[in-house]
Amino acid sequence: MDELSKRAMSLWPDLAGQMGMAPGAVQVAPLARRQDARVDMVALLLRDASGRDLVLKLQDRPKDAEEFAEAMQGHMRSFEAFSEGVPELLAVDFDAQACVMEWVAGDPLATVLQEAPVETHPGIMRQAGAWLGQFHRATLGEPRVFQPKYTMDYLRDVVDEVKSGKRDVAEKRKFLSCAEGFLARQHLYEGRRTQAAQTHGDLHMRNLLMGEQVKGIDFSAARVVPVGHDIARLLSDYAILRARHDDIRPGEVVPVEVRDAFFDGYGLVRPDDPSVQLLLRHRVLAEWWGLPALGSERSVAQERRWLGIAPLVEKVFPEA
Repeated sequence: MDELSKRAMSLWPDLAGQMGMAPGAVQVAPLARRQDARVDMVALLLRDASGRDLVLKLQDRPKDAEEFAEAMQGHMRSFEAFSEGVPELLAVDFDAQACVMEWVAGDPLATVLQEAPVETHPGIMRQAGAWLGQFHRATLGEPRVFQPKYTMDYLRDVVDEVKSGKRDVAEKRKFLSCAEGFLARQHLYEGRRTQAAQTHGDLHMRNLLMGEQVKGIDFSAARVVPVGHDIARLLSDYAILRARHDDIRPGEVVPVEVRDAFFDGYGLVRPDDPSVQLLLRHRVLAEWWGLPALGSERSVAQERRWLGIAPLVEKVFPEA
């Protein structure tokens, strides 16, 4: 057991007390470990004397009390609204950034897709879309007119930083061509209606567990925003890491068969929703500028993402 796991277990007696449990003897097994320049986190699988399985998670870095509190609030609100699709949060230590939740059987969507033949991806993504549609319906906000200016103004700031040299990106000329071409099409998304709902906030493929029931984990917010935010996060992650890029039509982000299956499951909006259309393409650019420009400075995971982004942008921005 590494030092962070030992620290996590030192918090167990107090967390168990919050749950009305005597700490007792528990069986402990590693579940997840992430340690990189930004994040230091451990998740442990605990089995108590009754045979119940729990997850103890400790996030040592980043240390951000407000962000952690928002994540816990997002999780609790999500469980209250959609308990069949969200594991119950049982105890929280806000100072240590630790929590205990019920363990649910299932493999991350990323793992399921990696091990499945690509021909089965549409069916799997239909299940993912169905979970997200249920979550958004359970936390539904008002329909609203989509306002792309906020996203596009931020992108303009990024473009200015790249031009001035304040921000470095891989394949700078290509990035600027894609970004400026996208900015020129802002009018296509203006004045159109979309739907709002509570956001998951970090809906990548490892935060959906696929089992007898699909479950969402690691919520990071409780804000009500256009549904395209969650959809774009999940579909762009799929496009970068799991899609067969030869199957993507010019101008699209994911293969049409996968896109249509996902939205058949989702059901709340269609692929032509303006928040989906804009945020999905913006997300590809955000993933691009979020990586170190030099390959020598990228982690293994970051290099894997770059190797997915580089061919994808040729499809998403064919005119660049």
